[in-house]
Amino acid sequence: QEFRFHEACQTIYHFFWGDFCDWYIEWVKPQLAAADRAVAVAAWRNIFATLEAALRLLHPIMPFLTEELWHRLPQPEGAQSIALNKFPEPHADWTDPMAEKEMLVIQNIIIAARNIRAEMKIDPKQKIPAVITPGDTETGYPITAEEDAIKRLANLSEIRWAGRREFDPSHGLIRSVSNFDVYIAYGEGVDKVAELARLQKEIDRLAKDIESKKGRLGDETFLSKAPAKIVEDLKTTLAGREIEHQKLLDRLNQLA
Repeated sequence: QEFRFHEACQTIYHFFWGDFCDWYIEWVKPQLAAADRAVAVAAWRNIFATLEAALRLLHPIMPFLTEELWHRLPQPEGAQSIALNKFPEPHADWTDPMAEKEMLVIQNIIIAARNIRAEMKIDPKQKIPAVITPGDTETGYPITAEEDAIKRLANLSEIRWAGRREFDPSHGLIRSVSNFDVYIAYGEGVDKVAELARLQKEIDRLAKDIESKKGRLGDETFLSKAPAKIVEDLKTTLAGREIEHQKLLDRLNQLA
């Protein structure tokens, strides 16, 4: 309606490449190979249904490639062209804000664990234990319920759920966001000076981001023109950044 086609392209791109390929397909791989045929068939059908709908989303942007791929999927008899199909429409009864919130927490935990592994230069095939501290009971339960998936996608041997006082932050790496911490202990040879420098750099980056968001929220012109949801999302993001910033300051002080 507002002709922001570039934003539509970005949204579809991130859905297809990120949500669908990077996360969903990886998430359901055990189901795809399940011994229970009913479980496997349901997972494959979901993937095909999502792929087919995603091709229709992409068709106005990538007409020739999506037409070719669409014809390679099983289609009803007499199907002529993807262009003659309906563009996907939202279904209000399919939306689940709580599930999306829970999934975001789980994704952030996996990303945090992967980042720690990369910084420690741990062999990608080596499974390692981790400690996770849920920030509140609301996010704590769904995280523990999906422990097997977290261990598989972050390549962890085990997860111990604990409070911050149950591990020594000077003997491992912690990655924090507003509602959880991920801690992985390290052995000898870790460069403490480098970790302090990394923390300071991240603190400075967050401080600039917080200042920028506060500036936008203090701009009356922006507030008067922006949709209410955009403003609310910005406030939520700012609150999360401020919590994360304080956690990093605490971590810097502990390590120093």
